[in-house]
Amino acid sequence: MRPSREHKTLSVLLLALLLAVLSAGLAAAPADEEVRLEVAITAEESGDPVTNATVYLKYQEKRFLRKDKKLEFSSKTNDEGKAVFPPVPEGRVLVQIVAKGWKTYGKYYEIEGPKQTLEVKLQPVKRWY
Repeated sequence: MRPSREHKTLSVLLLALLLAVLSAGLAAAPADEEVRLEVAITAEESGDPVTNATVYLKYQEKRFLRKDKKLEFSSKTNDEGKAVFPPVPEGRVLVQIVAKGWKTYGKYYEIEGPKQTLEVKLQPVKRWY
């Protein structure tokens, strides 16, 4: 049983339509812009820099045909309390900070522009003894 000429024509038209829709979606997608991000961490009360804190950046990249992709970056703070990241994508990001002797911090930020500095003030952990 051979496919009819009408069946072949319909298949070719559907394939052309699918390619046109996919290429239009890719052309309309914005180019991923990158941001030089720096996170400055200080003590809330004294303003002293918090050294050796781990800073995590967590993104969720939306995809059309596949499952969303999760991107994660991490860095440690230097003696000035600053964590510097390589160029990261623009968009919404969860910033989490973990440091010994300090309350864990987590907040969503909107990252945009060629360079951005986030200033975070950590609170000390309350002692129960």
